[in-house]
Amino acid sequence: MSSGPEYNPGYESRPPDGLVLPPWEERHRFGFLNALYQTVKQTLLSPSDFFSRMPTQLGPAQPLLFAIVIGTISALFNWMWSLTGASLELFFESDLSDIMRAPLLAGLGFVLSPVLATIAVFLSAGVSHLILTAVGGNRLGFEATFRVMAYAEAGSVLLIVPICGNVLSLVWTALVSIIGLAKIHDTDQWRAVVAVVVPIIVCLSMCGGVFLFGLGAGLMDR
Repeated sequence: MSSGPEYNPGYESRPPDGLVLPPWEERHRFGFLNALYQTVKQTLLSPSDFFSRMPTQLGPAQPLLFAIVIGTISALFNWMWSLTGASLELFFESDLSDIMRAPLLAGLGFVLSPVLATIAVFLSAGVSHLILTAVGGNRLGFEATFRVMAYAEAGSVLLIVPICGNVLSLVWTALVSIIGLAKIHDTDQWRAVVAVVVPIIVCLSMCGGVFLFGLGAGLMDR
């Protein structure tokens, strides 16, 4: 005799005892928007509890979908702020092509956001997992790392904050990722820090190098 409604999260098996599915993975129970809100809230404000209770062997599809949804929302706000900035520049600049370059790129980013979000989460998870393995912090395999990095994308919602949203998003996402990797792999905090921070430093260094090269080339052309 059944004691209640059948458990149906869309997986072949239940999560192990003591572990709890993220609200996002129980949208049939919470509803789409509430599940999204609850998952973002728990990830950003209680990452230690969130990741210490999250199952790791239920497949990457649901966390990937979460990262895609968050990435699309973030890209939309990035486009909106870019359009706002372009509108203000109209009062000071006369070259419309220069003014509209950033909004056009942001709009293209929004259109391609599902693809870009997918590439970004796989890339960040792959690089971080390789580094985590190299420093001896890998306990549960790649899927555990992937789930952390995908749900840590919740920090991207901070792009809704004008001007400083990019910095807030980067810092908060990194902190959530560090806490998540340490908890889910039951490893030392410093190993998680290395796995998350090293790729960020390398990426920022490469971006800075490209910027300086472009700046130097522009000055030489004058």
